[in-house]
Amino acid sequence: MKPSTTSKNLFLNFSTLFSGLLVVQIINFAFSLLLPKYCSPFDFAEFGIFTAIVFILIEIVNAKLDIAVMLGKDENKAIEILQAATTSAFVFAAVLLLIMLLFYTFIPSIYFLLPFVILMYGIHQPIIVFWNKKETYSHINTFRILQVLSTSISTILLAMNAISYALIIGFCIGIIVATSYCIYFYFPKIQWTTTKNIWKQFDQFPKYGTWSALCNNISRNSVPILLSAFFPANWVGFYAYATRLLNAPSGMYTSSLGQLYFKKASELTLTELKKLTQKISYISIFVSIVPTLIILFFGKEIFHFLFGNEWAEAGRVAQYLILWYFVGMIITPISTILDIKNKLKAEFKYNFTLLIVRIMSILIGGIFGNFYFTIILFSCVSILLNLGLLYYIHTRLLQHD
Repeated sequence: MKPSTTSKNLFLNFSTLFSGLLVVQIINFAFSLLLPKYCSPFDFAEFGIFTAIVFILIEIVNAKLDIAVMLGKDENKAIEILQAATTSAFVFAAVLLLIMLLFYTFIPSIYFLLPFVILMYGIHQPIIVFWNKKETYSHINTFRILQVLSTSISTILLAMNAISYALIIGFCIGIIVATSYCIYFYFPKIQWTTTKNIWKQFDQFPKYGTWSALCNNISRNSVPILLSAFFPANWVGFYAYATRLLNAPSGMYTSSLGQLYFKKASELTLTELKKLTQKISYISIFVSIVPTLIILFFGKEIFHFLFGNEWAEAGRVAQYLILWYFVGMIITPISTILDIKNKLKAEFKYNFTLLIVRIMSILIGGIFGNFYFTIILFSCVSILLNLGLLYYIHTRLLQHD
């Protein structure tokens, strides 16, 4: 494959995915403008804790075999891996439900939606990777648009009628609708023999990839839970709302480019891969530098103007987090090179270290009782470790096989 052809195809496919995500984020942004009128910081705190648990568990529901779908040598092999990933999801969701039932008297009723929501993710995640492998990006765009539309409409209707847990229920409805679209193309099948064989062939993914993803997602998504142990719910809500809005544009970019990078990088020689990775890193810096500076210097004022005085503090939180998001925009799209290079053990060590230092940063800040010091400390340690991973990728993985 010629580098020029690779770059051209990458740009065209990125444009397709990005245009779909742009529609999604326009809807999501309009939705976010309405939400503060009907939902309080306390509502966002509840939502932040619920989704934190979801985003932690969805990374391990497929035993990371959803990522392995991309590495299937042909379509039949990829489908076998997809079926193994789906079977793993059913087992995981069943075990999670059983554990929750054992402690049902201590668990709020809304949390019994978790096993079902996790299963929905476990079904559609490998299908999304399979579509990426086949370059069926129109299906991926439709999936995302269905999810954001159903989430937005249902949440607003529930919130306008003062239904409890409107944010959580709307989120769940969106996942169900979008996953149903995936099931229309690939009905989930439980294949025990296939799953056993795939686990043996791709044992690095369950063995290291699962725990690595768990560490990474706990360190990132457990923040609202940890903050709630030290600070009032409204402050947790400010963090949850700030990250919700920052995740929208950054996720739109990193998701599109990351999917395409994973697809192309798995097919390139080391020399081609090095050129592509460096090019994407430079582009990411160029694309994200201006929005980063705007949020860094004017975040509080922007949030005050858009959402009112009550949410100005969420803008201040965004100011303290934005440099972490800036580095994340650079490292996230190319981080799948660790999977391609089979460096899952190294990835696990990195994510475990990240988990420990992030927890320590929140504990230290919490002990001092200063919310903003906690956010700054969390952001700084995240930046430093992400820069370390970026250095490792460019100086080690791209220098030799």
